[in-house]
Amino acid sequence: MKVGVISGSVEAGGAQRVCLKIIEALKEANHQVALITLTKTDWPKVEKTLGKITKPDEEIVLLKRNFSGFDVYKPLLAAVMVPYIKRKFNIKMLINSQADTLPINSDILYVHYPTFSEFEKVDINKKYSRSIFWRVYISLFKLLHYFFANYLKSGILVTNSNYSKKAIRKYVDSSCFVIYPPVEVNAFAKATFNSERQNKVVSCGRYSPEKNYENVIEVAKGLKDVDFAVVGSFSGKKSLNYYKKLCSTLSAQKLVNVDLLKAVEFNDLLQLYGKSKIYLHSMKDEHFGIVVVEAMAAGLVPVVFQGGGPWEDILKAKQGHYGFSYKTSAEAISIIEMLLANENLRREIAERNISYTKEFSDDVFKEKFIKLFDKLA
Repeated sequence: MKVGVISGSVEAGGAQRVCLKIIEALKEANHQVALITLTKTDWPKVEKTLGKITKPDEEIVLLKRNFSGFDVYKPLLAAVMVPYIKRKFNIKMLINSQADTLPINSDILYVHYPTFSEFEKVDINKKYSRSIFWRVYISLFKLLHYFFANYLKSGILVTNSNYSKKAIRKYVDSSCFVIYPPVEVNAFAKATFNSERQNKVVSCGRYSPEKNYENVIEVAKGLKDVDFAVVGSFSGKKSLNYYKKLCSTLSAQKLVNVDLLKAVEFNDLLQLYGKSKIYLHSMKDEHFGIVVVEAMAAGLVPVVFQGGGPWEDILKAKQGHYGFSYKTSAEAISIIEMLLANENLRREIAERNISYTKEFSDDVFKEKFIKLFDKLA
């Protein structure tokens, strides 16, 4: 069967990883796969970042020229074009791997989080309140997006966590399946062979304000005898500006126990994880948190904000079983101090997590996805 898999773009990131693993699962099940994207994929770049991947049989690019500006309207243009593409290329089923941002009717819709619900959060939309132009721009988009909101009822809804599922159910009265995002737990498990761990705390993710790395710095201020490392990737000027801001904060506070790392290759990341003890997740109310599972698979004990997918779905809201949660930086400091002072407890949790994280593996994701797909095919 020829299946179309829809994605805005394919780069390094959680949403794109879901897309690639869906393609891999379909290919392993002997289906022909057409990837439908807004912009052309730089496959050599993707492979350099993610390693060996399974490519689709063909890629259909909707925007031959990636014009700048008005980015929020590009998904709406795709929604108009895809029905024509489906007929032209004789595609039998559509899988929308980014249904939170691409309002396109599909047979299976993977929603990472109901993005449209975030318009209600004033802090997210400061940019759009600066002028009459931006207020008109975003107001029209909101109307269009709510008009397209019915697309979420066009097929089977799937999401990445129970936390996201609860958010979706507030806006869409439809059944919703939870399939956790695929995590390369076996690759990260290689770091567990290192028994010489140091009193080191790691945080990992994109350099972006919502990651809240200021909290890492705040915790580091209270634990000056502990080394901290933030491993971040970059995505445009916004990331660079945030990175510079963090560097300025460290300089102003004269903190020498925090390293802000960038462009860290995978093998170097494994080495860093292998000699560290604790993973500190600073983002509040993250929808899932793939990096948390990766760190757990590498033998680190997670300390996460008490909210969102990392707490509800990954740690199962069990304080001290798979890891710990905090509400304030003072609580995070206290937990880290306790873990570093109690090596037996830290090891017990770390060893438990090595087997537990297999529930989030690539193979489990593919198996659950194909089982759902086969019910429709």
